[in-house]
Amino acid sequence: MRQPGLARIGMMLCGLGLAGCGSLGSAPTPLAGDLLNAPTTLNLGRQLLRLTAAPQLIKEADRFSVRVSVEASRPAATDPLKVTGIYVFTGLGLWQSPRLSDFSGASNCSAQVCAWGSGGANGFTAGEDVRVIAQLRDASGKTYWLRDARSQNVVAKPLIR
Repeated sequence: MRQPGLARIGMMLCGLGLAGCGSLGSAPTPLAGDLLNAPTTLNLGRQLLRLTAAPQLIKEADRFSVRVSVEASRPAATDPLKVTGIYVFTGLGLWQSPRLSDFSGASNCSAQVCAWGSGGANGFTAGEDVRVIAQLRDASGKTYWLRDARSQNVVAKPLIR
């Protein structure tokens, strides 16, 4: 014997479940463990990509910045990439750059992709070892994560006026 009330309730619950499975407007904030497990190389379009980072602290201005560049094993054969996030893992936790500047087309960028992230120093100290991870996006909207293979020392830079 069929019970129409149960079938209707089941269909409503399925509908609610599907409504909760929509797409996200943006990528969720990654967890520190996910970032630390990001690859140190990416193989895209038969070219090997590596990230290098240069973190620096301008103590007088209480500013922290990090320059990242993505080097390719050969000239770009894939869609252009763009840095959409820079994350720094420190002894105090995870820092995400609130400001991001892409300067890939600039004359001082010899890599495939170059970007600069900056923000408040938030307890960074000169000489501290940090891990730098970049979030990259290609022209089709696919997201990639790339981590500098080495931990980097935060370099103290003087404030230039």
